[in-house]
Amino acid sequence: MEEKQLFEKVIHLFMQYGIKSMTMDEVARQLGISKKTLYQFVDNKKDLVKKMMEFHINGEQCSLEATFSKCDNAIDEIMEMTKEVSTQMKEMHPSVLFDMRKYHPEAFQILVKHKDEFVRKSIHTNLENGMNEGFYRTNMNATIVTELYLSMMSSIMNPENTPAKDIIAHEIHGEMMRYHIRGIASSKGREYLKQKFNQDNV
Repeated sequence: MEEKQLFEKVIHLFMQYGIKSMTMDEVARQLGISKKTLYQFVDNKKDLVKKMMEFHINGEQCSLEATFSKCDNAIDEIMEMTKEVSTQMKEMHPSVLFDMRKYHPEAFQILVKHKDEFVRKSIHTNLENGMNEGFYRTNMNATIVTELYLSMMSSIMNPENTPAKDIIAHEIHGEMMRYHIRGIASSKGREYLKQKFNQDNV
């Protein structure tokens, strides 16, 4: 088994069952390999979770950059980003972020760094592009709005902030993005959004 294939399967396992519940024995069994083979790739479970997160974040960044390059404007960019993030949240076991935050802080910090660096830059660039294109309000401070966006994402990433057990993360994220996009859209952007909402129901 190649390293890429191993981490792809591990990501799927953690997303489906959570992190804490998956022992190294169970990971090896689910992958159909011996534990000895698994330890050829990682030193222990903490190392596995950390390397899995590094692999996942690198893949996500490459995927988003490829998506952005195909979009015609800033609204399309932010809506495609929303779709990708929401899809991941739908597939994620409710305990994943809690498990990582509590038991694997090094891996969780990789996620935090991704948000603080890559996501911050992506959102700020998107806001500037949108204003230049006329789809976003020109009277907003892109830096402040970027920080507001990151603050909302941090709240979603913290499982202790979930307001009710029957409200799941991807639903919160969907409402957050509607709030964000409608708040920054210009009249031209709102007209374009009407077309997009009718087409994609985002």
